[in-house]
Amino acid sequence: MVTEDDVINQYGKRYSAGQSIFREGDPGEEMYIIHKGKVRITKKTDEGEKILVVLSPGDFFGEMAVIDKEPRSASAIAEDDTTCIVLNEDLFDQQMQRNAKIVKKILKNMSARLRVANETIKNLTIKDNNMRVVNTLAMHAHKNGENIPFKISDLIQMASMEESKEKLMQILSSMEKARVIKSDGTTITLSSLDNLEKYRQFLEMKKAFGED
Repeated sequence: MVTEDDVINQYGKRYSAGQSIFREGDPGEEMYIIHKGKVRITKKTDEGEKILVVLSPGDFFGEMAVIDKEPRSASAIAEDDTTCIVLNEDLFDQQMQRNAKIVKKILKNMSARLRVANETIKNLTIKDNNMRVVNTLAMHAHKNGENIPFKISDLIQMASMEESKEKLMQILSSMEKARVIKSDGTTITLSSLDNLEKYRQFLEMKKAFGED
C-alpha cells in the first residue's frame, strides 16, 4: 500500500519561503500540488508584479503549461516554507486517464481561477481605494476562510496600493475602529464576512449621498 510519506518521498519537493518555483515565461513541464505551506501566484503588469492569488495546501497550479505546452503565464513563489508534489507530463497524463475526479477538479480549478482573475482585474479598475481594499479582503476570505490572517504586504500589491501605503493604513485603521478587522501591524484578520459586507454597504451609502 502506497502511503502519503511514500508519495512525498518520491514526488515531493521542498521550497524555502521566498524561493521561486517558476517564473512567468519559463517553459512548463510540471504541475504542482501543495502539500504543506503556501504559494503566491504573481503576474507582470505595466505597474509592476501583482499578486493574483495565494494558494494553500490541497490547491494545485502549473497545470495549464502541461496541458497546452505554452510558457508559464504567471510566476509561482513559496510564501512560506513549502512542500509540493510535482507531477511531470507522463504522471499528469496517467492521472487524467485513470481518475475522472482529477479531471473534474482540474476543470473546476481552471474555472475558479478564471473567475478570480476577472474579479481581480475588475477590482483594480475601481478608483475608490476603500472599495478596492474591501473587495480584496472579501476575495481573500472567500478563498481562504474569514479567520485566516492576510498579510498587509500582500494586500498592498493585490489592492494596487503601492503608491498609497499611508492611505491604506488610514483605511485599515478606520476598519479596525469599526471592528471589521483586527491588525497587528503585519497581518489582518476579519471579524466576520458579515461585518465586512455591512462595511461595504456603508461605503456604498456614503458614496450615494456624496460623502467622502
